[in-house]
Amino acid sequence: AAPGAAGSLGANKNIVVDGVVPTVSGVTSSNANGTYKVGDAISIQIGFSEAVTVTGTPQLTLETGVTDRVINYSSGSSTSALTFAYVVQAGDDSADLDYLSVAALSANGGSVRDAAGNNATLTLASPGSAGSLGANKDIVIDGMAPTVTGVTSSNANGTYKIGDVVSIQIDFAEAVTVTGTPTLTLNSGGTASYASGSGGNTLTFNYTVQAGHSASDLDYASTSALALSGGTIQDSAGNNATLTLAAPGAAGSLGANKNIVIDAVVPAVTSVTSSTANDTYKIGDVISIQISFAEPVTVTVTPTLALNSGGTASYTSGTGSNTLTFTYTAQAGHSAAALDYASTSAMALSGGTIQDSA
Repeated sequence: AAPGAAGSLGANKNIVVDGVVPTVSGVTSSNANGTYKVGDAISIQIGFSEAVTVTGTPQLTLETGVTDRVINYSSGSSTSALTFAYVVQAGDDSADLDYLSVAALSANGGSVRDAAGNNATLTLASPGSAGSLGANKDIVIDGMAPTVTGVTSSNANGTYKIGDVVSIQIDFAEAVTVTGTPTLTLNSGGTASYASGSGGNTLTFNYTVQAGHSASDLDYASTSALALSGGTIQDSAGNNATLTLAAPGAAGSLGANKNIVIDAVVPAVTSVTSSTANDTYKIGDVISIQISFAEPVTVTVTPTLALNSGGTASYTSGTGSNTLTFTYTAQAGHSAAALDYASTSAMALSGGTIQDSA
């Protein structure tokens, strides 16, 4: 009988034959084109030529740099598009995200089948070719956190004193953007604060030397001396920079790159005495008074020392050493039962200076 007519197989039975195997029609992503950083989620869709049912957890291997990421099926069973979930990990890197190879899709012990039970052909288009993820989307993966490559200073090698400003540069492996005011703790007892450089590879921190600060070779305090202090340091993808520094004194450190001495310890008087013998002295007698400092000092002009006798001693020698000598000649009307300076502020510069080597 004619096919479909009375008495034919088609008329007598309702038998469906489906020998067409489901195949991959293309791979794309529902995420917008753009750059994605560590922690960002990317949803990848694999389209099939017909609806498929999934059992188990199929997997897709992505090309993400040194370490390829294997991602899991998440949804889409009984439809023609299966979704796989990828979260960017530290170290991932791709200029145009794609899967690893034509064999990157695996059933992983599960199954991908059509309604008739035909196992789907899981072969993908070659990466980068028509229908591939790379061809359909422009997704950049930047999971590389910016790292510090070195620390130096634009100041000349030398000794710096109270009030001097030392400019410190921290170099990163890539351009970074700064918000707030990150800080750098120094071995001198001071702190440098971020000043400029956002958008470039080099950030500048400024340090103003304060009284009491001291360092024979200025460096940061530790490998963790760089702190955000409520701000951020990120690359263009939004990855937070790794703030770990080289060990102080090691290659790349401030101490290794520069020879900057911080001397903000003010030379202080440690004692006052006289090389003149104990005795009573009259008009015209000369008494030599020695003022000792905690460190060598240099003198200009003629500082003076007011005495309780009514007289004044004037600087005569000792510049470049720890001890300065002042000379006092007793005058008519001067009197003191025990010669001493007049007060704690009796020593005056009188237009001169007394300074340490810094």
